[in-house]
Amino acid sequence: MGVHVLRPDGDGPFPVVVFFHHGPGLDDGAKQTMARIAEWGYYVVSFDRYHRAETWYTMADFSREEMKKMFALVLGTSEADVAEDLGALLGWLSSDPAARGGAMGCIGYCIGARSALCTIADRGDSFRASVGLHPSFCTTADADSPHLAVPAYTGSLYIAFGSADTMQPASDNVALIEATNALAKGEAEIHDGADHGFGVYGRAYHEAAAGRSYERVKVMFDRELRG
Repeated sequence: MGVHVLRPDGDGPFPVVVFFHHGPGLDDGAKQTMARIAEWGYYVVSFDRYHRAETWYTMADFSREEMKKMFALVLGTSEADVAEDLGALLGWLSSDPAARGGAMGCIGYCIGARSALCTIADRGDSFRASVGLHPSFCTTADADSPHLAVPAYTGSLYIAFGSADTMQPASDNVALIEATNALAKGEAEIHDGADHGFGVYGRAYHEAAAGRSYERVKVMFDRELRG
């Protein structure tokens, strides 16, 4: 399984943030987004979500064929697969002296936001700050819908949608939004004019929405992970 790390210069150790990449893979825009967080003083690490099918897949274009391939990878990778990979990643991190132990954060985009919510359900004691930007498949009718774990979380949670997102609209995620806002340290926002993908550098990036979200995320990470 491939692992990609971005961190500040120096020996550290630095607080760890696990970065669950979006549906199109860990593309150049996602790597630039990782760098944005690393610049705050964090050890940001992502792993290859789709490694069982293809090594470091990234979506080549927006053709119908490529979209079909990407969605097949999204739907063909289970959260059990992701949880297994996360366990392997955490074991590997313990061997890197630049990665600080203790409280960690996670941030996920699109399908990665689903993984972030599943992570706080499974490992909420370790992951004390969690973020989901333009979440996908986080509020479903299934018995294991990720939003159902939110009320039991005691860490900090930030969720943000774009008002122009028709792929995974905020209106389909009312239960997640309400559960997040009900937390003692939870906040959900809907950004005017932003579309799906607003938080990752690329064609859908939205400066105002991303700027507001990352401002809130930095405050949260600094509060929870630097103690």
